[in-house]
Amino acid sequence: MARWWSRVYRVLASVHLAVITMAAIGAACVAATFHEASRGTAATRRLFYDAPWFTGLLVILAVNILCSTIKRYPWTRHNVGFVIAHAGILILLGGSLVSLHSGLDGRMAVVEGESSDQLALPGESLHVGLPDGTHAVIPVAFATSPPAPGTRLALPGSTAAVVVEEYQPNVRLGDVWAEAVPGQDGPPALQFTLGGHVQPQTGWLMANGREDHLEYGPVLFSLHGAADAKQRQTMLRTARDRNVLAFVIGPDGRLDYAISTVKGTPRTGAAGAGDTIATPWMGLTVHVDRVLARAARHRVATRLPLPKKDEDRAPAVRLRLEGTDSAAARWLAFSDTEHIALPAGMAHVGYGPVETTLPFRVALLDFKSETYPGSRMAATYESQVRVDDPERGTSFHHISMNHPLHYRGYTFFQASFVAGEPATSVFSVSRAPGLPLVYLGTTLIGVGVLWLSFVKRWVARRQARQALAARRGPVPAMAHARG
Repeated sequence: MARWWSRVYRVLASVHLAVITMAAIGAACVAATFHEASRGTAATRRLFYDAPWFTGLLVILAVNILCSTIKRYPWTRHNVGFVIAHAGILILLGGSLVSLHSGLDGRMAVVEGESSDQLALPGESLHVGLPDGTHAVIPVAFATSPPAPGTRLALPGSTAAVVVEEYQPNVRLGDVWAEAVPGQDGPPALQFTLGGHVQPQTGWLMANGREDHLEYGPVLFSLHGAADAKQRQTMLRTARDRNVLAFVIGPDGRLDYAISTVKGTPRTGAAGAGDTIATPWMGLTVHVDRVLARAARHRVATRLPLPKKDEDRAPAVRLRLEGTDSAAARWLAFSDTEHIALPAGMAHVGYGPVETTLPFRVALLDFKSETYPGSRMAATYESQVRVDDPERGTSFHHISMNHPLHYRGYTFFQASFVAGEPATSVFSVSRAPGLPLVYLGTTLIGVGVLWLSFVKRWVARRQARQALAARRGPVPAMAHARG
């Protein structure tokens, strides 16, 4: 047993193992650099830096350095620099491993005038809320381990479950309207196509909802549902100070329309599926494609080729709630949430990144962006933020592209922004708990190298002079007298 352990120890402390391990780590870093340029950061982290084999290489290197250091025990004054440098390498590797597995790297989007403490992390999760107050977050890994059709994910604290019917890594979701099945209620809907002297464009209008109007250029198209004839006449009175084409559909399914212009007398008429309505706007025509008295929306997914980078993918999952009187499956895009009407109340299901809560809130007070002269490309952008910390109080900070905010171990970088009124500032947030160990290890390595380069040589020369002087012995007094 002792002989076996002695052989293993010699291998662990050998220079050959150190050379092989460092060469493997170097080759992995070079490959990761090229892989990140072509495949993106997320795929590189998953394949290289977050992979168990990369952690294993770092652990093997640490064990090799530790064994080679212990091998020279007991240490003498000549080994001081060697021990300090190797201790620094061990501390640096330990700090790197701590940051690699205990740190975080996420993104935070804050709208101007608002605050947030939510941080989106790499990864995927399902967020489910039931009418009885049950809320669950289910971590998933659909990107790396696509679920089989019919996969059932139980909700902690409930008898309900989420059933995954299908997962697609890159799709385009679209809405298709169809007549509601008997017994199912739904709003009136209208599909139309613009023609004439413009490129044909097709649109949908849904009455009494957020999609009851559309704007194409200077013209407003709208659809309203009337309960009776009196309400129908009221809704046909369009505004006289703008270009409007208003459709009104009653419970009998009859479709009427009213056209008004900025200058001119409004006119009304009736139309049906297949009819074309001439408008006074530069030869624009409106073709009524479909009229649905009670419409139901169905979301469909169109599969797309996989892009090179994971960041460019648009994943989606089709799922349904089981055990909540809801059997209809629906598509959810990444970062999307669907509200579901159940007999017991409203439920919601979301598919998006893993989220965590910061111990403080960040409010975006002001955002500024400057562009290059003669272009719309952003040259610089910066944020004025307020940090509301229950432990440290309120403080104000400035974050720009080259000036991150360091606060309580978190680092906020100005990553990007979303233009608009109000604007949205996007921060890249990281936390590396092993960073102090990395700094300490780097310092010790520097001290050890300096010791080996200068102090050790000075000590060696001093000891050599002392040994030479001792070997020659004391100079006799008679010799001094003769001199």
